[in-house]
Amino acid sequence: MVAADVKPVASPKMEGRDKQKQIRLLAGEDRRKNMADFVPTNDGDLKKWTANLKTNVPDLVTQLEITPARLTNITGWCDSLLTAMDGADQAKTAWLTASQNKQTQTATSLTGLRGEIAKWKVADGMTDAIAAELQITGGGTPFNPETYQPQVTATVFSGYVRFKFKKMGADGINLYCRIKGTMGWKFVSRDTNSPYDDHTPLTVAGQSEVREYQAFGILGDDQIGLPCDIITVTFAG
Repeated sequence: MVAADVKPVASPKMEGRDKQKQIRLLAGEDRRKNMADFVPTNDGDLKKWTANLKTNVPDLVTQLEITPARLTNITGWCDSLLTAMDGADQAKTAWLTASQNKQTQTATSLTGLRGEIAKWKVADGMTDAIAAELQITGGGTPFNPETYQPQVTATVFSGYVRFKFKKMGADGINLYCRIKGTMGWKFVSRDTNSPYDDHTPLTVAGQSEVREYQAFGILGDDQIGLPCDIITVTFAG
């Protein structure tokens, strides 16, 4: 007699385990599909995030099914981004140093030149023609410190807000800031040269905020005139 083929029959217990395993696998896939995308928005966190990927991804190529070609691309993207961010940081530092040097030298040079010009104006040989040639006299409406109102504009950059202003007879501005919806104004800076960059950090790290800025003119040590129109910006760090 020829033995008939007999197919093994899975026990109900084994079938139950297989179904539970399949359910767990499907649930895991659903969780992975629903993982939220995350990329930091500020430069400091982005640099740490990129460096972390560069360091840890090569050790996870098997689990993440990453081919050698894809790993090469990933490493290259991380290296290029880190290099670009380092270059931007160095350029920003150099610009800030140069800007501060310019402000210091401008104040020193103009103080000396104004003193000289004041002496020229009372010299016996001074004439209107000489004053016009040297461009050392102004015209137009006389400066009134009581009604003076600075003209200020703001531009948001990564990590700071840049303010540009025209003195129009004043020595500079006092700049104030507050979070929109709050009452108290906080003094930010006294600045005598435009532009001025406000590097005040976020109130809550990683959380963008709506800020309001306002400026008054300054003359010598005194704050003068009327405030500029309130400037509203959204700052994300």
